[in-house]
Amino acid sequence: MILIKLKHVIPHKQQQGFVLILALVMLAVLTLIGVSSMNSASIELKATANAQQHIVAFNGVQSVLEFVVSQPAENIINWSSTDVNLVQVATHALPNTLNLAANVTYIGCSKGIGSSLQAGRGLSYSFFGVAGSGTNSTGTSTSLQSQGVRYPAASC
Repeated sequence: MILIKLKHVIPHKQQQGFVLILALVMLAVLTLIGVSSMNSASIELKATANAQQHIVAFNGVQSVLEFVVSQPAENIINWSSTDVNLVQVATHALPNTLNLAANVTYIGCSKGIGSSLQAGRGLSYSFFGVAGSGTNSTGTSTSLQSQGVRYPAASC
């Protein structure tokens, strides 16, 4: 049998709880890391939800603009109007959105130059500005968009 003699054995009286204090400090550090990770995840979750609500509002307004522009002239907007002071309003309803509206304003008229065979006989176009606005269903995000429309006209 081989016996090993320990030279520096520390008696229990001299340790005085160093391991306990070290374990408590490490536990406190790990707790702080966990709490900061939870706060960071909470902030990221709020940012993602906000971005999603903005996308809902943006897509709603984009939809109302497309709705107004793609409808035949006699249904919603009078595209032959030349009154600069007239603002035509069209509304549209979609799920998860509120107050979707498009304001259509006459901007002006322009005459095309025509082809080389028809000098000065080009088509005439009326120009309209379409401004859309709307919010998501909770009212936390609003989107404002505008677009121009060129519509064939009989003459300027």
